Amino acid sequence: MVLDVWSVSRETHFSSQQIVHASNCYYWLTKSHMSAKSFSPVDLTEEQDRLLREYARMLFEVNKQFNLISREDTHQILERHIAHCLTIAEKKVGKGSKIVDWGSGGGLPAIPLAIVWPDAHVLAVDSNGKKTRSIELFCRRLGIKNCESWHGRAEDATGSFQYSVSRATAPLVNLWDWHQRVAISAMTTVTETAIINSDSDASANTTTNADANTVALEPAETHWSQGLICLKGGDLREEVQAMNTKFTDLQTIIEPLSSLEKDPFFRLKYLVHVNKIQSS
Repeated sequence: MVLDVWSVSRETHFSSQQIVHASNCYYWLTKSHMSAKSFSPVDLTEEQDRLLREYARMLFEVNKQFNLISREDTHQILERHIAHCLTIAEKKVGKGSKIVDWGSGGGLPAIPLAIVWPDAHVLAVDSNGKKTRSIELFCRRLGIKNCESWHGRAEDATGSFQYSVSRATAPLVNLWDWHQRVAISAMTTVTETAIINSDSDASANTTTNADANTVALEPAETHWSQGLICLKGGDLREEVQAMNTKFTDLQTIIEPLSSLEKDPFFRLKYLVHVNKIQSS
């Protein structure tokens, strides 16, 4: 049932769930034409904008059956969810990078990153089979070839990756434990200087003779060094301390989401980058 919440009388009583559902339907009926570019912290091509909007629409629809994101937030998928994930793409990664997303849920941040980094490969890991099947559905319908899902516990995942990403999934000590088990050595041979950026139009068919674990290394000012990149909120001091107690060779950088600071929702949310201290 779709409710016209904007014209009901004061005498009419609806549950909070009905009102939220009605508000969300109203949003998609009136604002579904909005561009992802309006909220993105990185530049997008027209095709990337189209894919992100279509992903948001599908996420909204599937979320009616499966709890992929909070249903109170479904009217702000572009602003609160996709824009949040794209802050990770404010720095770049080397061409051919392998990225694992721990606890991907409905594909956040895996799918937005796969869209803006078309020459990277992203594996979305989640222990909920409905969520990994949803990710497969989204990627298939969007035609995204560089993202796939894996159903299982993070502790059991295998593979080799330069980067781990996560959005409010687990404590830092767990995230790093998962990352270091599958991490490729940061001392990777440079075989080409190509990079991925937000407006890349590189073909999915582009190949190199490089080893599968070899990527381009680029300046730290504009590119992520290999390690864990995650989105978190609140006071992180205890999490960082717990991680540094177990792992003594790490450096952690915590940055505010300055590109989204106009929205009060993001003022206590941070981008956290953890990597190993390289011995001289």
